[in-house]
Amino acid sequence: MILLDSTHFNDIRHAIRSRSVAWDALARSAEISEPDASNAKWIESMLVKHANEPGFQIESNFKIDATTIDPLIHLLQTSTNADSKKAVQNLLAEMLSSSDYNDQLIRFFVENPDRVNGLFEVSLQGDRQTVLISAFNLVSLLIQPTLQNESLVEQLVNNDNFLQILTDLDLKDTCYVCVRLLQELVALPVYRPIAWQAQQKYLPTLFAVVGQALNSNSATKVVATNSNNLGIQLQYYSLLVIWLLTFEPKFAHELTVQYLPSFLNLLKLVKVTIKEKISRLCISIILQCVSPQVKNHKHVIRSLLLLGNALSVLQSLSERKYSDDELRNDMSTLKDILDQQYQELTSFDEYLAELDSKLLCWSPSHVDNGFWSENVDKFRSNHWKLFKQLIDLLIEAKEQGINDKKHKTILEVALSDITHVVDLLPESVDVLGELKGKVVIMELLNHPDSRVKYEALKATQAVIGYTFK
Repeated sequence: MILLDSTHFNDIRHAIRSRSVAWDALARSAEISEPDASNAKWIESMLVKHANEPGFQIESNFKIDATTIDPLIHLLQTSTNADSKKAVQNLLAEMLSSSDYNDQLIRFFVENPDRVNGLFEVSLQGDRQTVLISAFNLVSLLIQPTLQNESLVEQLVNNDNFLQILTDLDLKDTCYVCVRLLQELVALPVYRPIAWQAQQKYLPTLFAVVGQALNSNSATKVVATNSNNLGIQLQYYSLLVIWLLTFEPKFAHELTVQYLPSFLNLLKLVKVTIKEKISRLCISIILQCVSPQVKNHKHVIRSLLLLGNALSVLQSLSERKYSDDELRNDMSTLKDILDQQYQELTSFDEYLAELDSKLLCWSPSHVDNGFWSENVDKFRSNHWKLFKQLIDLLIEAKEQGINDKKHKTILEVALSDITHVVDLLPESVDVLGELKGKVVIMELLNHPDSRVKYEALKATQAVIGYTFK
């Protein structure tokens, strides 16, 4: 049984319970068949309307079997009335939430697995409330050991109606319910590969939950990250989904490749939150991604060191008096891993970490002439692989057309680096021309930002200087 701690979800179900459905009238108007209406009305009277009356007892002939459940599914398949469908989905949710009927209903579906498919076909439809309740019903069944169905889970995590609610952070109450249901699914190893295949549809939203806590101003950040409210719970279960997925080393590797900036934000979240359960999950995710079992885990460690400033962050966090022994031990373990790798780092490692992450900044290597004289030949190696990567980054940043500070800095630094390479390896101009880099540099001469324009001018002068040599 899923114990959802969502007040909003409980309020939705309470409102449906308290709203009377005119079953007889719907049967007379042929919106529902008379047998289906009678069955739904009878079950409603047993489970909802009279259940809380003093001395009320469920009729002895009330059983959860084909005679009661099949008409409910048939009603969902045939009814043209949205309220009746919502009410029936809620009746199924009543049974799944009840200690008296949960086992019986699950046993019925175990003995009749085709009914699960039938229920799925008429679920995840209608308004948000109906989609949420039907998703709750499906997940409640699909997490049962004897009802696991990878095909149905694949359809669920790719369902547009479900994803629309899950990814709508403007309506956190309903988003939270879907995140909780997703977490219940990925808690089972068998469903993780299925969920990961669909990760591009929801993982940006889970990381956006982390980003919202970091992007709020200092006056509201404490409220957003430290209050025991829906925001904290949404953070926690979003992180829990990510943590469960990273138990698989292949997914941990792909996560750090596709979402490196968001991954690095996990350390920032640890800095601003005082909720130990949030910190514990963030550190646990990082530890799983730097495990030796994860492909290119040393690259992730270097990114933490060079782009995430991880050692100084952990040093500052070590001064906090955490009550969670596991959290303290995990932080100590992570620091040991980082310390060991830090001893092996070079300035070129730092440069590569920036280039691979596409997060160029004005770190010392970019302005150190000694760095360029020592390492410029590496840009020519392997058929100019690094230089081509640098040009591609410049072109990508220019095509994005974003004028925020981060993208302007990427343009500035990439232009400056190209200038260094051209000055020291004049033949690189041919590579620049092959990849249309010269055209982009000329276009950036008209960029609205004066610093970008200046670096484009320097790069143009270096290219022209080679041309007329």
